[in-house]
Amino acid sequence: MKIKKVKSSTLITGAISLILITANTSSKAETITKEQCAGVVKAGLNDCASSEHGCAGLNTDDAYENDWLWLPTGTCAKIKGAHVIGTKKSQDNSKD
Repeated sequence: MKIKKVKSSTLITGAISLILITANTSSKAETITKEQCAGVVKAGLNDCASSEHGCAGLNTDDAYENDWLWLPTGTCAKIKGAHVIGTKKSQDNSKD
């Protein structure tokens, strides 16, 4: 009788664990919209090329009007001197 109870409880525990793991990993991915925010980047911290250089991290002046970085949509409008030059949608699978 004791062996049956142990097997049953092990089976139930395994089933619950499987359900919890599946629920945690199969959640829907959220779509996040980001915007290219220009005019506010510190020197050396830009995300991509501009008309002045060909690669991320190569800007030499703070707040240069053509250097940009990705920010969550709506953030750029709240920053003095900033302007949006583009947007993108990305999948966020993290649930931190």
